[in-house]
Amino acid sequence: MTGRVMADALAHIYTLNHRNALEAVADLDEDKLRWRPPRSNSVGFNLWHIARWADHFQSILSTMTPTLRERIGATPEVWTRGGFAAKWGFVESGLGTVQTGMGMDEDASAKLALPPKVELLSYVTGAFEVADRATRLLRDDDLTQPAELEADRVPWLSSPTQYGTVGIWIATGIRHEARHLGMIEALKGATGLRGTVTV
Repeated sequence: MTGRVMADALAHIYTLNHRNALEAVADLDEDKLRWRPPRSNSVGFNLWHIARWADHFQSILSTMTPTLRERIGATPEVWTRGGFAAKWGFVESGLGTVQTGMGMDEDASAKLALPPKVELLSYVTGAFEVADRATRLLRDDDLTQPAELEADRVPWLSSPTQYGTVGIWIATGIRHEARHLGMIEALKGATGLRGTVTV
């Protein structure tokens, strides 16, 4: 049995981001979920974007190395399996890179008609659950392994030399989600609500 000290620490922080994101939107009504100041994204869009990245990431992580392919097994995206783009009336080509919202400007994101909160949270929660499960299965010796990726799954990277390691992917995911959680907290504060969920 290999060690899990670092892997467990990273998984804890990663899953905590997801729990905090859900806590941050718990008290928001439909209007506050969708409100956005000029040149900014709404809380709802930030939440959807975090979930889409977690979902896409877990599907990549599940086959990132031969060991992970064996331990986790290929896990399709909840988004794809559930046909959410079609259900919600989204045009797939207008959802940014790999349908995650990456690369969408604020005007495009403002036109994205997100579903009612309960329906949005159903997808978000499901995406977080599979992503959290995948990260909890990591072991310390996985973290330094080179990431083996299919180019069409990571089209924003121009060369395999940019693929990095499993650990870099986890750390990047934590950093990315923390940034968007901060945006959610700031947007809540701008509406007069208490923003922070971390203290």
